[in-house]
Amino acid sequence: MGNELQPQTTESDSGALPDVQTSAMHAVPDGATRFRRYCLGFFDLMSALLTAWITVVNTVEINGQFLDYQAAGTHVPAGWIATVVAVIVGFSVVSAAGLLIGIWNLSGLRAMSPAPLVAAIVYSSISIVMTAVFLNEFGAMLTLALLHALVIFMTIRILRHEGIKSLKDVRWRLKNQDTHRLS
Repeated sequence: MGNELQPQTTESDSGALPDVQTSAMHAVPDGATRFRRYCLGFFDLMSALLTAWITVVNTVEINGQFLDYQAAGTHVPAGWIATVVAVIVGFSVVSAAGLLIGIWNLSGLRAMSPAPLVAAIVYSSISIVMTAVFLNEFGAMLTLALLHALVIFMTIRILRHEGIKSLKDVRWRLKNQDTHRLS
């Protein structure tokens, strides 16, 4: 009695949704991977904001030292000014990169692209070097370096969970993502 409502066709149903992608590039990550990517993006945002705060505080302090030099009538060495400007610009660029990478990781929660994860590894590596070289306080330097090392290990764990075992796999996935996007 209910069979007359069923469509009678000899065609298979395999092509019913041709615009749905079933490749590994467009597979939706599971809940644990999305949570890890969310934590990674959130940490990148908070780390970038902390780096920006450190940059602003140090800029204000250095500006005070510069004004003290001027008030005392002493000449400030040009090399010192160039170094200070380079460090301020460097930390500002690292802070801006952290903000962009954090937003990129948060906006890609439903994707399996390794690009934002690789960018997070590069950002954390650069942050470790910058804090180790230019931060004078041992406690803050060690804390930030350990947190960024934790982020690197967490990001590698996410990549391995998604099936990426080497840099060759990352290049292959990024290449296939670009060619798949073009077609």
